Amino acid sequence: MTEMLIASIALIIFAFIIYSTYAAQSSKYAQKEKAYELKQGHMEKSMDKIRSEISLIEQEVAETEKKLNDLNNTTDEP
Repeated sequence: MTEMLIASIALIIFAFIIYSTYAAQSSKYAQKEKAYELKQGHMEKSMDKIRSEISLIEQEVAETEKKLNDLNNTTDEP
């Protein structure tokens, strides 16, 4: 009877250790997944900012080229 009790306690302890290990690994995976999602969101936001800055620079370049062409055309006319 004592051996059964000891075996039962050992089995419960062993099951608890296995469950704790599984829960820890599952938690780490969930943390990594959440961190990846946050990082991906941050990168998308950064890329959107960079795209908008590039678009603004392209617009400025186009406007400057147009002004320069207009100046060249007005100086060539007389």
